[in-house]
Amino acid sequence: MKMKRERYEKRLFRILTQAGFTPSQILTISVEQLVEIPGVTVPNIRTILYFQRKLAGESGAIRRALMLENYLRMFENGGTCHGN
Repeated sequence: MKMKRERYEKRLFRILTQAGFTPSQILTISVEQLVEIPGVTVPNIRTILYFQRKLAGESGAIRRALMLENYLRMFENGGTCHGN
């Protein structure tokens, strides 16, 4: 099950990157923009909204953007969000 989640997250970030969004823009992308991206599904939109809400609870916008960029780099390098 762990592998399935990694593939889902990689696919989601790949779709957004192909659509021209940077990691920091994922924090502010609107639902209206998401529905215009080819290949984005309702579960993808829910995931992005979850990330936005979760990171909004952290203090500082710069910190949120850096956390997300580090998260993306881990997946690009074949790691996981848990450091495995």
